[in-house]
Amino acid sequence: MIKQVLILNITRMGDLIQMIPLLSRLEEEYPGVAIDLIVDQEFVQIATLIPGIRQVLAFDFQALMDESRVCARDVVSLYQRLSRWANPLLQVGYDRVINLTFNRRSAFLAKFIGCADERGMTTAQDGSSLVKNSWMKYFLDFHAYRQVNRFNIVDLYALGGSGPGQFHPIQLTVMKEQHDWARTFLRHWGTPEFWVAVQVGASDPMKAWRPEYFGQLMALLSHGRNVGFVLIGTQKEEAVVKEAAHAYQQAGGAGILCEAVGQTSVPELVAILQQCRLMVTNDTGPMHMAVGVRTPVVNVSVGHVAFWETGPFGPGHWVVQPDIACGPCGFDKVCPHHACKEHLIPQEIAALCLHVLGQQDFSSFSSRVRVYEGAIDDDQLGTFILRSGHEPTLTGWYGTYWRRYWFEAFTGRESQIPIPKAAPSDLREARDLWQRFAPHVETLCQQAEKVLSLCRQQPMPVLKLKEAQQQLNQRTLAIKELGGPSYAFGPLAGACIRETFNLEGQTLVRMAEEYVAASQTLRSRALLTFEQLSRYLPEPVRRDLYVGAIG
Repeated sequence: MIKQVLILNITRMGDLIQMIPLLSRLEEEYPGVAIDLIVDQEFVQIATLIPGIRQVLAFDFQALMDESRVCARDVVSLYQRLSRWANPLLQVGYDRVINLTFNRRSAFLAKFIGCADERGMTTAQDGSSLVKNSWMKYFLDFHAYRQVNRFNIVDLYALGGSGPGQFHPIQLTVMKEQHDWARTFLRHWGTPEFWVAVQVGASDPMKAWRPEYFGQLMALLSHGRNVGFVLIGTQKEEAVVKEAAHAYQQAGGAGILCEAVGQTSVPELVAILQQCRLMVTNDTGPMHMAVGVRTPVVNVSVGHVAFWETGPFGPGHWVVQPDIACGPCGFDKVCPHHACKEHLIPQEIAALCLHVLGQQDFSSFSSRVRVYEGAIDDDQLGTFILRSGHEPTLTGWYGTYWRRYWFEAFTGRESQIPIPKAAPSDLREARDLWQRFAPHVETLCQQAEKVLSLCRQQPMPVLKLKEAQQQLNQRTLAIKELGGPSYAFGPLAGACIRETFNLEGQTLVRMAEEYVAASQTLRSRALLTFEQLSRYLPEPVRRDLYVGAIG
């Protein structure tokens, strides 16, 4: 019998494009699978370009959110409207519901449709939010340790929505009508030897390189070459695009400027990108479009963008990241200087572009930047290989360690990524922390067991239970405060905290059992991490630390 899968992805265009390998992975898991996709009405056009979808189902989720905010209508009536729209889906009988959007609207919808195999955010019987599937939980948690995350969101979607398997690229469909339209549109502007797409703007100015630098970059690429530049973006980005065009003229740009800002539909923009030999861009939705039509991308990664999370996926693409201590900054930060943007020099970006275009060898770069090339790793996941510059030793070591660790923990497969040969630079600090952290974890487990024992008593000793629960909360907070700042144990503490806020049980006993399981999982994971770190310690030291922690 053919499997039927429903995917909810309702907030961003880039997220829709980045989920495409999940569809291939589902086909690998269930040959002939029928996949339906729920999107916001705003993204119907891009959804129609995604191969492997049986039907696209659109709802105006943005209006639902806006009306809820202004209280023009009560929340209950709004969700009743959503449930009436979704009611026919109850008859389909989906085998799996995958919610790739982490908000209450999508969680409500996922639970309303109902399915034994739910993945992503859903709701409990009391209306609280739950996240199901280990990869989906990691998706929510990794931002706290994004400096050591080495999973692209593309792979997190594929692993969480399906499972491990072969590498699958992002692929978008370009219909012949749009293909012909794009060729005619570009021919109207001229017939250069090749076109380069340039995305000057971004949804957030924090993650946009300076417009004048884009202009200088284009001018450098135009010198002595018959090249045309396609300036793309939304109408909201017209001002920065004009600024880039002015800088291009001031720098003596000699190529063709095709201004396509706000002049294309989504399918037409994808077709234009397919006609280009290269795209130079900030981290944007169109960047992923270019990846989907196999146009090489050079991504300038600034501000709060962490390219390991959302960079151009797969081989053939490049990322330039400033080497600056404060980058990438947090999403909640308001940067007073934007100094990271000054680290990316137009001359160096131009040299990389020429290398990608096959017109010169790979050049050396200043110490102010890191240059990465997209690739496929030995676990069949997307990765980036450092080609110039230096990564911080500590984050590089733990990036590799946690990449291996979570892959093995969540898939049950041995990772093919090599174990780091040298010890981490904080090994002494990690050793000292273990001596304090391990007893706290053991006490947490004991306190969780105590709470469970009290919950099982009849009659239930309410006052004793309340006191024990307060002590359990204190122990949990202590774990967070002690382990949180450490790359060695912080990710484990964070995952444990997530589980204690992700309880599915409807009774006190069941919730207490889940809390016990979360604390015991933390203990086993922490012990495994210590054992792996202790390989770099002398045997007597390792034995003493192990016995002390267990005792």
